[in-house]
Amino acid sequence: MEQKKSRSSKTKITPPKKKRPEALSRDEVRSINKKKIKRKRKAKRLALLVALAVVILSISVVLVLSVFFKIGSVTITGDRVYSDNEIIAASGIDIGDNLFKINEQELNEALTKTLPYIKSVAFERELPDKVILCVTATREVAAFQQGNSFVLVDETGKVLDCDSSMLRENVALVEGFSLKNAEEGEVLSLDSDENTDEFIELLGAISNSGINLITGISKTADGQYRMVYDNRITLELGSADNASVKLMRAAEALEQENQINPYAEGTLNLKTEPYAYFSAGEDETDSSDEQRGAEDASGNSSEPENADGDTTENGENNGSDSE
Repeated sequence: MEQKKSRSSKTKITPPKKKRPEALSRDEVRSINKKKIKRKRKAKRLALLVALAVVILSISVVLVLSVFFKIGSVTITGDRVYSDNEIIAASGIDIGDNLFKINEQELNEALTKTLPYIKSVAFERELPDKVILCVTATREVAAFQQGNSFVLVDETGKVLDCDSSMLRENVALVEGFSLKNAEEGEVLSLDSDENTDEFIELLGAISNSGINLITGISKTADGQYRMVYDNRITLELGSADNASVKLMRAAEALEQENQINPYAEGTLNLKTEPYAYFSAGEDETDSSDEQRGAEDASGNSSEPENADGDTTENGENNGSDSE
């Protein structure tokens, strides 16, 4: 029993009492304060030395760059749309200028506005004294006829030429829009901001779709958009909403139709998403206009043909469908 009680009894362990620190003397307090002051002074001196070193280094770099690394030559590479002398003159770069003072963004803005057929310029420094400008060109994709001349624009709506006497092959002739302002090197402005935005969006959609043979773009009085592909297939887009999606569908459908018959003519209806309906034959719009004119003249209405590839009386398509 005694053994059990001894085992069950708990022993209390009391921690040793902490000794109170002895009070410091005045001399010890002064010594500690002096050390703190010295540490602060050293930190201030170190910060001052670092700042002074940075200033000296910056001044040295500026002096080195201003004395050395002067431009000795300018080389033009890439697309040859202008002569080297024209590009160098428009860039504002002079022999003897500092190699590191050229701003690439400002250089691009100057060149793309002054020389409109330049899309962008990649700038490269080659030490010790060489500048390389790699030019990427742009080209006209659409044209507005103004009297006997044409206003040419690229895929971003930038005006390339305000007075072109000729229209290159596979450039889209634009109808149904009125030009408000056209200045070479600047984005065109149409009769309304809405038309301007929609037209530029269409140009971007054409570029993204990869369709390279758009030869006509038009907008009807009720706001419906049409395009002509390769002077033989009319693309009915309807409104400008989802133009990119519609033209991607058009690209797939045109590829299929070209595989079947590379000379096919007709209409590709893109109004009903997500489908693309192709009707072989002449432009539905032109034929319906001619039919209405004949009806007005004769007073009789003829039934539309229901052969393969034509549109039936109720508007249903018997041609090929492309989803």
